[in-house]
Amino acid sequence: MKEHSWSANLLLLITAMIWGGSFIVVKEALSLIHPLQVIAYRFTLAFIFLLAFYHKRALENWKDHLIPGVSLGFLLGSAFIAQTYGLSHTAPSTSAFITGLNVVLVAVFQAAFYRRTLPCSSIFGVLLATVGLSILTWNGRLLFSLGELLTLCCAVLFALHIVATGKVVSTHRAETITLYQSGAVALAAWILLLFCSPQLSKCTLLPLPAWPALIYLGFLSTGVAYLFQTLAQRRTTPVHTAIILSAEPAFAALFTVLLGYEELTCGLVLGGFLIIVGMILTSK
Repeated sequence: MKEHSWSANLLLLITAMIWGGSFIVVKEALSLIHPLQVIAYRFTLAFIFLLAFYHKRALENWKDHLIPGVSLGFLLGSAFIAQTYGLSHTAPSTSAFITGLNVVLVAVFQAAFYRRTLPCSSIFGVLLATVGLSILTWNGRLLFSLGELLTLCCAVLFALHIVATGKVVSTHRAETITLYQSGAVALAAWILLLFCSPQLSKCTLLPLPAWPALIYLGFLSTGVAYLFQTLAQRRTTPVHTAIILSAEPAFAALFTVLLGYEELTCGLVLGGFLIIVGMILTSK
């Protein structure tokens, strides 16, 4: 059984804070450039950042690390495509809270994959989180909007990524896995951009205001944050990882309100509170 060390908790909490701020940054970037450009540039910058520090280890260990890294990259890239397109159709705080449901899903997937029965607290947590999600996204009709449905798909993929990462890093170097993962997502995004929007894949200058957002997303939110998560998961379990990262939507809501992007409403507070309580109960 892995121990929940204070250093792993600190790395994950810093990651949650960085990711909480990224929802506003992505929203700003999406107003200037295409969603696939956001993903392609942020993961390319992250790959360059990680390559500068870990190129020797990556070359030495590529035979054992390339396929696991690319596999994790496939899950992560799919999650980011769903999240980025979803965020172009929904509010940053709503996107953050729905994405945060991955903590519930991590517990469910862990139970399913390892054939363990969920405790009563986890079942109650799932119900609470579902109610919170309904309050948060209710718009007078029974169907979620496209943005919320895409973000829910993203939460499923992020949960699978956390569970898979926990298994991979138990036998592989975290830094090398993170590097190959970032490279795989960047390459996939550029290929998709080439086929979906050929005119955008050409070497044209991006709007200058987009670069601060891309630098934050590339170096901090992707390079540093995913390195921290992968390092932390060597010393803790996937479910514990998910519960620490559940602080992400709280940071996102705090930043969106403080920076004036959204008003603090009863629905936002109640829905977010129930989701976070559900996350905590599910992770017990």
